[in-house]
Amino acid sequence: MLSVGIYTYSTKPRGSVVHAMCLAEALVAAGHDATLYALGKPGAEIYRTPACPVELIPAAAAPTDPDALIRQRIGEFAAGFRSFARRHDIFHAQDCLAANALLAVRSPGMGPIVRTVHHIEHFESPYLAECQRRSICGADAILSVSHVTQANVLAEFGRKSMIVQNGVDHARFVARRIDVEERLRRLYAVQPGDATILSVGGVEPRKNAILALRAVARTYAVIPRVRWILAGEHGIWDHSAYVARFEEELGKLPPDLRGRVMRAGTLPEEEMTSLYAMSDMLLCPSREEGFGLCVLEAMSAGTAVVVPGRPPFTEYLDESCAALVDSASIDSVSDGLSSLVVDPRRRHALADSARQRSLRFTWSESASRHLSHYVTVIDGWREDANDVTHERSIHA
Repeated sequence: MLSVGIYTYSTKPRGSVVHAMCLAEALVAAGHDATLYALGKPGAEIYRTPACPVELIPAAAAPTDPDALIRQRIGEFAAGFRSFARRHDIFHAQDCLAANALLAVRSPGMGPIVRTVHHIEHFESPYLAECQRRSICGADAILSVSHVTQANVLAEFGRKSMIVQNGVDHARFVARRIDVEERLRRLYAVQPGDATILSVGGVEPRKNAILALRAVARTYAVIPRVRWILAGEHGIWDHSAYVARFEEELGKLPPDLRGRVMRAGTLPEEEMTSLYAMSDMLLCPSREEGFGLCVLEAMSAGTAVVVPGRPPFTEYLDESCAALVDSASIDSVSDGLSSLVVDPRRRHALADSARQRSLRFTWSESASRHLSHYVTVIDGWREDANDVTHERSIHA
């Protein structure tokens, strides 16, 4: 049995946070000792009841300066690690904040630090860029969630990484909650005959939210019954300028269309599950993505997906189970949406094929791959430690 500490920067259901919790749960289900550690503001709770031990690390109010925010969060993480004083066989950071804090507090004999890279960020701030570099170059081993992330890590940081797959909780999407779906339809004013488009991830450049807005507007000009629900919030990085541009463009749209763009924010998992199920399609036109966990969740829910026709999406999708578009082209994204609205037979065929494809991805299989990599990392770390001890004894 391995003891694993898994560390994530938030209690909200962002992709890496979901990955962290589901991995910890799958490791526990496989008979291992896995604890999830998460930064949480006062009164915060993890986004759903977990099937694994959870320790919340206190986080204070955030300063407005991005560099100061990250310094503070890393310091809070580090203070939390010291207060728990837990010993694990392996320490697994899911983001650069957790990795930097683990590197700051590591001590002799602490055990190897592993960092999962979900995607590479491109920062203007030298401090944030250095935080990312340190988290990747300083860790004992790197895991990547896709081949494209693996290639980016190697190209930008010279580090080889091991692939781990994402998973999805298929049982979550087996039974539909009609009562919850009806409540959400009332909340978001979804009318009979509406074509409901869902996007997940909030308004930020990486998610390509402004182009998505323009594509929805172009689709609306031809098919005025479309309705776009944008769920989730942006992550820890400051995207206020981009959000302001989004809001400015939204404000210039015709009033009827503005009323059909719904900002849902962060939702409880029960509501997100129903939102996937009641939507006609998921639009995920990301400019940069490590894997696209929301795409896998939509597939499991039996919802057609519209995604860029490039990696990482084409690592697990093809034209038999997804509408592949050019995420740099408003016309291409709009055409992808329109084609699924006007052709329900194709939409349902893609959704059925996507659901079957999603069955390849489970958290138990992901945990199995993680465990194999953990053992390799631990064995290598022990060999290195023994070599250092032996070298010291020779020169003593």
